[in-house]
Amino acid sequence: MTFSIIICFYNASHKLIPTLRHIKNLDVSSITDCELILVNNNSHDDSCAIIQNEMNEFTLFPWKLVDEPKPGLSNARQKGIAESQFEYLLFCDDDNWLASDYMQTALPILESHKNIAVLGGYGEAISDIPIPHWFEQHKNFYAVGEQFPTNGKVYGVRNMVYGAGMIVRRSAWNYLISKGFTFFALGRTGKSLSSGEDSEMCLAFQIAGYDIWYNNTLRFKHYIEPQRLTDEYFKKLRKGMSSSGYVIQFYRRYLFGYKPKITKYFWIKELAYVCKDILKGLFVNSSREAFNRNLRFSKYLLQERGNYSKNVRNVLAICEELSSPQINFSPQITQIHTD
Repeated sequence: MTFSIIICFYNASHKLIPTLRHIKNLDVSSITDCELILVNNNSHDDSCAIIQNEMNEFTLFPWKLVDEPKPGLSNARQKGIAESQFEYLLFCDDDNWLASDYMQTALPILESHKNIAVLGGYGEAISDIPIPHWFEQHKNFYAVGEQFPTNGKVYGVRNMVYGAGMIVRRSAWNYLISKGFTFFALGRTGKSLSSGEDSEMCLAFQIAGYDIWYNNTLRFKHYIEPQRLTDEYFKKLRKGMSSSGYVIQFYRRYLFGYKPKITKYFWIKELAYVCKDILKGLFVNSSREAFNRNLRFSKYLLQERGNYSKNVRNVLAICEELSSPQINFSPQITQIHTD
């Protein structure tokens, strides 16, 4: 019944104060131990000074500010995990405003279902401007909205929850690391909108036999800056997610039984298939989105070439290790879920 809250930030001085005030308002009455780890991911604004000022007299539970100079959300989160000590790792983004009962609501779910590796909640979008009409269709790109039709285990097409507000069981994370798991996706780095580390982690947990859960009673508000609610930004966001997904998708494919033989020419085979789809799209009815997606993938393959084959091979090697049985492995998680 112990929580480590981890907030990673990069140049977030303009949005940290409401996030911290919601942290300070959390109900920890039935939590045995709690701590707050704030990870500065190479900021060059006054974020740290704002944190020091805002948290100066806060004594409800311990907190500390640490640095992770290597850019990338996955690097920052790993630093936060290394600096923390408790069983449940609550990842709160620097623009997430957690409901006061967030941990209290999560605790009985996590304690009752020991095979849960990740538990996700429901984010509500808020901004200083009206939310645009197109947002509803694409809200999951912004880590808000319903993540699954029902509360409980996430399975099937989605297979994951977004990182905002996710709670990770440390013992499950330690198991992943012991089996050689490393992130391929770094997450967003400065102005780069590449992402995918949340999907990568959720899929890896499932290959190892754990469950991913969602519960819509875990609530938080996700503050979205006005400049992120433009068509131009959304196109960059979607493109960034696609680029990281070209390799990460092999976690999902492995989960459903696809285990290709990877040679150094595997990327050429992939390029041949995607070029065939591009040509087909020129003469057969094809959505513009699908055509552009195939075009981006072909460009990615030409840029990466042999690196693509190497990265896919490394991901599949991790998958093989994660799915292999282990002596004294908990009976609760010896089965790989493929539903």
